Amino acid sequence: MEGGENRFGFLTFLFRMRKRDDLGALPGIIDATDDGLAFFQKADAILMGRVTYEGFASYWPFQEGDWADAMNKTQKFVVTNNSELTEVQWGDYTDTITLLHSDVMTKIKELKTQIKGDIIVPASAGLVQNLINADLLDELRMIIHPVLMGSGKFYFDNIQTRHDLKLIETKLYGKSGSIQLHYEIGEAQEK
Repeated sequence: MEGGENRFGFLTFLFRMRKRDDLGALPGIIDATDDGLAFFQKADAILMGRVTYEGFASYWPFQEGDWADAMNKTQKFVVTNNSELTEVQWGDYTDTITLLHSDVMTKIKELKTQIKGDIIVPASAGLVQNLINADLLDELRMIIHPVLMGSGKFYFDNIQTRHDLKLIETKLYGKSGSIQLHYEIGEAQEK
C-alpha cells in the first residue's frame, strides 16, 4: 500500500537481523542507512516496547540531524505490561510520547483507526509477537546482514498461528551483500 492512500494505520515491523551490540561492525549498515532514515521520516507514529524505549530515549533526544529529527518529532507510543513504568519521557519532546499499558492490544487496535498513515515498530521482539498473535501487524521489513553471530533474539518464537507472507519487494545492498525483504502478513490460519 502506498502512504497516500486513505486507510487505517498500517503497522510495519522493521528490524535488522543482527546482534545489537555489534551494530557498528556489521557490513550493510552503511549502505542501508538511507533507506532506514526514509522509512522513519515517512512514519506517522512509532510503536515500541519498554526495552526499546529505554534504549532509544536515552540516546535520540540528545542528538541532532536528520535521524534525530525523525526519531524525536514523530509521535511515539510505548507499550508495556510492567506496572513499574508509570510515565515516559523523551527529553524536551514531551508532547511526542505516550505510554500504553493495560489492555494494550485493544489500545493498539484503536490507535490504528486514529492514525491514517504508517505506524512502525522498530525491534521490540515481544511486542511484535503479540501483535502478530492479535492479527494487528500488517507488514514485515527486515534487513539480513551476511554475518553469522551464533546468538541473538528469536523474533518469531511465540507465534501461535500460521501467517502466510506475501513478498512485496526485495532490495540488495551491493556494497555489503545485505538484503532487505518486505512482506505483507496474511491473516491468521490454523497451524
